[in-house]
Amino acid sequence: MEYLQAGFIILGILAACSEYSGGQIRTTLSTIPWRGLQLSSKYLALAIITMPVAFIIAASGVIYTFIMMRDTALGIEIDTMIETLIGATGYLTLTTLLSAAIGALLRRTTPALVVLLGYYFIVSPLSRDFLPSIKNYFPDTAGYYMYMPPSSDEINVLTPMQGTGISMIWTLIFITAAIVFYCKRDA
Repeated sequence: MEYLQAGFIILGILAACSEYSGGQIRTTLSTIPWRGLQLSSKYLALAIITMPVAFIIAASGVIYTFIMMRDTALGIEIDTMIETLIGATGYLTLTTLLSAAIGALLRRTTPALVVLLGYYFIVSPLSRDFLPSIKNYFPDTAGYYMYMPPSSDEINVLTPMQGTGISMIWTLIFITAAIVFYCKRDA
């Protein structure tokens, strides 16, 4: 899931920033004067598109793992597999929406890519070691617990519901900020 999320980050950023690169945002704002409604609708459409794609990709990963492990004596519980698929789908969808919100805040593709990919692949892994008391409240770490149930030897971990809640809070904070700034700024 580590490198898979990069594609969903890019999808979210492109969905938010593509209108700014060619100047199409002016046409959009001319035809739809209600900016908050327009951006909210864009996020809803992005979520509707992302969910089935994320589910198919997560399911293909689970099926591939099952095929590769068919000769082992390890059994796969259907309930755990369904929870993992739902959690992975939710995590990838929330990551896409968070990326779209940050893309809408920055309005440029390259800075948004640098910020988000830098955070997910450099800053967050390094800061987990230096800030162990708050690492579970980072959006990517909380999202990890959405699809990966905690093992019995881990302490200070989140349940899947707590991870979902924290990830949703991060996403809603950035979506709210994006809508507020989108309504206040010029195109």
